Amino acid sequence: MYKRKVQVTGGGTYFVTLPKGWAEGTGVGHGVTVTLIPNEVGTLLLVPEGIRARNRCAIPMDDRDRVHLERDVIARYIAGYDVIEVVGKRIRPEQRRQVRQIAQSLVGVEILEETQEKVVLHSVVNVRDFPAQQSIHRIFDITLAMYNDALAAFLARDEELAQDVIERDGDVDRLVLLVARQFSLLLRDLLVEEEVGLSRFQFLHYHTVADQLERVADHGAKISQATLGLKAPLLESITERIQELAAHSREVLVQAVKAFEGRDTTLANQVLSEKEPRGRLLELAQIS
Repeated sequence: MYKRKVQVTGGGTYFVTLPKGWAEGTGVGHGVTVTLIPNEVGTLLLVPEGIRARNRCAIPMDDRDRVHLERDVIARYIAGYDVIEVVGKRIRPEQRRQVRQIAQSLVGVEILEETQEKVVLHSVVNVRDFPAQQSIHRIFDITLAMYNDALAAFLARDEELAQDVIERDGDVDRLVLLVARQFSLLLRDLLVEEEVGLSRFQFLHYHTVADQLERVADHGAKISQATLGLKAPLLESITERIQELAAHSREVLVQAVKAFEGRDTTLANQVLSEKEPRGRLLELAQIS
């Protein structure tokens, strides 16, 4: 930490000196332009030109299986790396195919280079092109459609519709990972606040909502998986109870998102007071 006393020139200009070690380490010298960004909490961020170099990382292919490799790539993607290199002495065609499939599961990731020794992934996403508000609304639209279709498929034992719901879960995952990446970038670089138009504190709420909506989408996929494994016909009493609980849950979800998007605290409190008692779910489980 460095401390400096503010000085004032005869003309009323305020100035402070920069630490020599920091200036030399970041390439700041005579004539170099720096950007000053005031923060809403009263701090001032100083950013030298060229400090925001693209981040690169390398992942050794070794004998990683598909699951291990996918976790590593996604972790780097969320961490905010722009270039991810998967490297090895000889990457087999099947392994390169796996890397391509992983890239397709991430928003804005393209194959920049592909050889026997490496596959280079490049994130071309500009955070300004995917506003958090727009991402949340899209996640909600997909999730609500999945929820409705999962219930319809379960009640009608429609396996084709159930399979379609399961496949759509990947669309939600892609958008949620994008929001997580944006949040990570914002935590690491305050300049991103200027680009997304949200503070880190504000974006935290969008990140939380995205995670919760993903859970709803996952439940829709699980309901659809249950549909595919359903053998015996449903009892009418259970069907009626499921429809009742589903309608209430759907309304709570819709109103909760509406309250968040509209910053409506009154509606948010109404939603919280209307949560279904856990006893109803337990009662349903006992009947079944």
